[in-house]
Amino acid sequence: MKAILIKQTGGPENLAVAEYDKPRAKEGLVLIKVKAFGINRAELYMRKGEWGETTDIIGIECVGLVEEDPSGEFKKGQKVAAICGGMARIVNGSYAEYTNVPKTNVIALETNLPWDELAAIPETYATAWALLNWGLNVKPNETLLVRGGSSTLGQACIILAKQAGLDVIATTRSGKKSALLQRLGADNVIIDNGEISSQVLLIASGGVDNVIELTGNSTLLDSFKSTKAMGSVCLAGFLGGLKPFESFQPLMQIPSGIRFSVFGSAFGFGDKGFEISKIPLQKIITDIEEKRIPNIYKKTFAFESIAEAHQLVETNDINGKVVVQL
Repeated sequence: MKAILIKQTGGPENLAVAEYDKPRAKEGLVLIKVKAFGINRAELYMRKGEWGETTDIIGIECVGLVEEDPSGEFKKGQKVAAICGGMARIVNGSYAEYTNVPKTNVIALETNLPWDELAAIPETYATAWALLNWGLNVKPNETLLVRGGSSTLGQACIILAKQAGLDVIATTRSGKKSALLQRLGADNVIIDNGEISSQVLLIASGGVDNVIELTGNSTLLDSFKSTKAMGSVCLAGFLGGLKPFESFQPLMQIPSGIRFSVFGSAFGFGDKGFEISKIPLQKIITDIEEKRIPNIYKKTFAFESIAEAHQLVETNDINGKVVVQL
């Protein structure tokens, strides 16, 4: 089969299409013929060598057709999505014509969306739903701060939060992206200079009920300051970089009563308590297909143009999900 391999860690030019042995069906895994996959920031870090060890083939999500399932649960030709489950870390990922994914991380789908538009949904929207419901357990009429709102995950969080009846404050580091966040439903947009808690407190007296922190360590302490007593903060990204805290004293730096959690889809989805089957992905896809909520799909590249796809994502100017279609 054809697969995209990393010649050496570094820039997008190190991604190249090559021949690779087609995987064989194995018990506990579902062999999928890949039709399209979304580009995620995790894969950019993998390509650069900043994500630890990876398998030969990266890629943490895809949509496609079942080629074979030894268990018989999924039928040949059935339309499915696959998310995480050790893809690119334990088993070869989705940057290939075929991938073998743990059955626990495969979801059957019914939809008429084109493959590329469908591929923009699974990982990003599933993670957004998980952050809102597993990371924070949000309720209607609560306030939510989405720190890193112009990222694809941030956009999906805004969309699903508004559908759930929350009042949303979103941040972006670029004033040019304010209108985008407002179109997605953000009630207020703040240009993030790293210290926004005073602005948040002006909008939400006493602080917000919930924070989805996608910028990471560089703004986490300021997000704590933006949160009301007994509020919740979920750390789920590091758009601001991977630099660790030089010194972190939780008892001293997390305000009393703040509930702090973390969620990483690459390490959580499919595990006990975080079963993919609990995520209403079919409903999300149907809502997008029937125009109840928007998709964040933006642009499609051919399989052979993977380097260009990665290069575009790295510019941070695409304002939506980039997809590769086979």
